[in-house]
Amino acid sequence: MLHRGRIQAQGEDLEESESWAADTPPTWQEGIEMINKLEDKISKKEAELRKEAFEKARNFVVKAGENGGVNAVVQKTLVVKDTKEERVDIEVRKGKAFI
Repeated sequence: MLHRGRIQAQGEDLEESESWAADTPPTWQEGIEMINKLEDKISKKEAELRKEAFEKARNFVVKAGENGGVNAVVQKTLVVKDTKEERVDIEVRKGKAFI
């Protein structure tokens, strides 16, 4: 697979992700869908805690799309304010994403 990465929700008691591995890079619209799926996978409490981080992740993906995507390696960490470990991560490990 030429393009690989994942979007994760992590924290003290949480580790959940949506990943991709494909011959074509995911579009920014597919990136938004992955973020939404991830947000729906976790509990309402965990999603609410990360509400701002998820919104920042969506903004990152949209801006990437406006600029033709991002090239690997990208590791974007969006930490939840006033917490030690709660966050949303975007990782592009290989290839390109969010075209």
